Amino acid sequence: MKTLYLCAAGNPEAVRLAQIINQAQPRWDRMVLLDDDPKKHGQSILGVEIVGGFSLLADADPSSSEVCNLVARSATARWAARNKIASYGLPFASLIHPATDETGVEIVGDLIVYQDGMLGALASIAEGAAIFMGGAVGHEAKLGRCCIVGPHAVLNGRVDVGDGVYTGANATILPDITVGAFATIGAGTVVMKNVPPGATVLGVPGKIVFALSPKMLQAREEQLLARAMA
Repeated sequence: MKTLYLCAAGNPEAVRLAQIINQAQPRWDRMVLLDDDPKKHGQSILGVEIVGGFSLLADADPSSSEVCNLVARSATARWAARNKIASYGLPFASLIHPATDETGVEIVGDLIVYQDGMLGALASIAEGAAIFMGGAVGHEAKLGRCCIVGPHAVLNGRVDVGDGVYTGANATILPDITVGAFATIGAGTVVMKNVPPGATVLGVPGKIVFALSPKMLQAREEQLLARAMA
C-alpha cells in the first residue's frame, strides 16, 4: 500500500491538489495528514485525517511511502520544516497540477504547483519550492530551494531568485532582477532593482524597508538548523 504523508494541516488547498493529482493518475492508496499541533490531531481536512505529529514519519516505510511539505506561511518556516522532514529519510513527492505544462523546465527535486501556475521554458526550479494559484515563473528564470511564489505573483524572464525567498500575492519581479537568499517580497510589490539577501521589499516601486546584516543572516541560518533538529 502506497502512502502519502502530507506534513502540516494549515492548507486545505494542498490537500485538494493531492486528491486531484491522485484522481488523474493514481499514485497513492492512502493519504494522511501530520501536524505538530496536538490540538489538530483527530480532525480531518477534505476527508483526510490528521493522525499525529511529524514524528510518526519515523515509523513509515521508505519503500512504500512518500512525504510532502505543506508548510507555506513563510519560506524560512518551509525551509526548517523540510529539513526536519528530510531527517526521517523518506522520499519527497511533487504535487504538480495535471494541467501544468512542464515542457523545457528543469525541476530539481520536489515541487508544488497549484492550479493555473505557470512555468516558463528553460526555467530552473530547485527542491522544495511552491508556486501557488496563478503564480508564474518566467522563461529562463531560476528559483532556489524552498522558495514560495504567492497567488498571482509573477517572476518575469531571467529572474534569479535565491534560496528561501518569499514572494507575496500579486507581487511582480521585473526581468533580469536578482533576489538574494531569504529575502521577502511583500504582497503587491513591484521589484525593479536587485534585492540583497535577507531584505524585505514593499511598495510600488519596491523599496527595501528592512535588511539583514551578514551577522544576522548567519544567526538566521543557525536558527533554521536548530529548528530542523528539534
